[in-house]
Amino acid sequence: MNDQRQEKQAARRVKKPRPVRDCALYLLERSDKTAGEMRQKLREREYQPEEIEETMAFLEEYHYVDDREYVRKYIRTYSSRKSIRRIRAELEQKGVDEELIDAEMAVMPVDEEAQIVQWLRKKGYEPGKPVEWGQYRRLTAALGRRGYSYEAIRRATERMHEEQEDRLLAEG
Repeated sequence: MNDQRQEKQAARRVKKPRPVRDCALYLLERSDKTAGEMRQKLREREYQPEEIEETMAFLEEYHYVDDREYVRKYIRTYSSRKSIRRIRAELEQKGVDEELIDAEMAVMPVDEEAQIVQWLRKKGYEPGKPVEWGQYRRLTAALGRRGYSYEAIRRATERMHEEQEDRLLAEG
C-alpha cells in the first residue's frame, strides 16, 4: 500500500514535457520577445528544430511575435534616455535584423542632444559656467560610455552655451 502511494507521488513529480506552442505562449505571457529571442528560448528547452519553426510560423502569423512592432515599442520606450548606438546594440543583441532597426530609426528619430543636455544638467553642469579640461574630459568619457558619439556631445554642449548666451542677451 505504501509503495503504491510513493509511486503515485513520484509520478506526479515527473513533469510531462509541455507542447512547444504552449511553452512559447507561456514565455510571451511574461514579456514580449523578438523572433531571435523566442527561437533561442525554445532551443534552450531542447525542442526539435522542426517544432520550433512550426511554432514560430504560428506566432508570427498571429502577430504574437512581431519584430517590427517590437522595435517600434522599444524605440518609443527608450528614445528619451538611451543613445542611438545603445538602442541599436541592444536590439541587435536580441536578434533583430539591422535593416529593420535602420528603417524604424529613420521613422522614429532619437534626440540625443536633448538627452545629453538633460544628463549634463542632472550632473550639475550649468551653461555658461567654465569647465576645467579634466572635468570636460570626464563628462565626455562618461557620455561616450553611454553610447553617445563625440559629435553629438559637442553639439549638445554648444547648444547649452548658445542657450546661455540667448538668456544673457534677453536679460541685458
